[in-house]
Amino acid sequence: MGSVKDLEIYEEATENRLGMGDFVFSDRFSVFDWGEMPDCIPNKGAALCLMAAWNFEMLNEQGFCSHYLGVINSDDEQVDLNDLDCITNKMSISLSRVVKPSFYNGLFDYSYFINRRGKINNFVIPLEVIYRTGAPKGSSLFRTIEELEKVGKTEDLHQFLARYGLLSKPKTGDLFPKIGYDFTTKFEPSDRIIDEEEAYRISGLTQSQFMQLKELRYKAIKIVSKRTKEVGLIDYDGKHEYRLFNGNVEIADVFGTLDENRFVFNGRQVSKEFLRQIYRREQREWVEDTVRAKVEAKEKGIENWKVLINFQPEKLEPKLIRLVSEMYTSTAQRYTGINLFGARDLEKVMKDLEPFYSD
Repeated sequence: MGSVKDLEIYEEATENRLGMGDFVFSDRFSVFDWGEMPDCIPNKGAALCLMAAWNFEMLNEQGFCSHYLGVINSDDEQVDLNDLDCITNKMSISLSRVVKPSFYNGLFDYSYFINRRGKINNFVIPLEVIYRTGAPKGSSLFRTIEELEKVGKTEDLHQFLARYGLLSKPKTGDLFPKIGYDFTTKFEPSDRIIDEEEAYRISGLTQSQFMQLKELRYKAIKIVSKRTKEVGLIDYDGKHEYRLFNGNVEIADVFGTLDENRFVFNGRQVSKEFLRQIYRREQREWVEDTVRAKVEAKEKGIENWKVLINFQPEKLEPKLIRLVSEMYTSTAQRYTGINLFGARDLEKVMKDLEPFYSD
């Protein structure tokens, strides 16, 4: 299915019928759209599975549908979290069709979705939603502000900040007066930020269905925001994916995990963002090469930017991998209240990780 999750399909989805399958959350990870990195993080997949299942069950309790059906226990049975008796990295889900845009002359063609608006059923919506409640270290928001200042687009900068209820530039760690949203493309090699008008245009949704998506977006954010506050975390930003089945927009993929969100604990990142920062500091040549290759691929109309890469990512030191594994499992236990990993308290894990953070 992707670089960090596998999909086991038991029944294929059709236009009018949901399929059946399992997400298998691997211990692989990906940063900067690279795909599978040289290392694996033990128990990372199981930690993400636990957090995602908790969020889906909270969403379902509030009357919202999703593709989540349960997690897989030691007897290979589908159960709710309350009946889970073992560490698991498998989640049972219903499936929808994946319809990708075509690629012609250096551009992605969404005419299938545009021309069939309101007539397509059981499909993954070709959008991702990004939301921001604040400005953590590493946020692309700072890069956007810098670019607007550099070219002197003062009015555009004011409009950009106003989306978050801001009157002036934020500082690292600031929380915003209101949540800000972005849409990006889902099926392109590098996520492309688009405005709400284009998001609606390529979504394949009717206006009422697009409103459903925005309402569901807010509900999912509130579930994660409420829980993080309860357990001493801050949810700074995250992403959602969606599907449409029988006229209803539903959450797809997963949400509210350390890979989809940037959580902060006692001022420190406890998410995949920590790994991004490690690579920016220790393997800068490779990170800068990915940025260059993406820009060059866009300029030349090349679909796969990785063919232009000159450097490869290298493995991280074993001690760091072990501590990152603990960061994932300890955070999952704290977030869900379910102690399956026997992980140390997050405070102790973060103390040992402190030498790896850069201010």
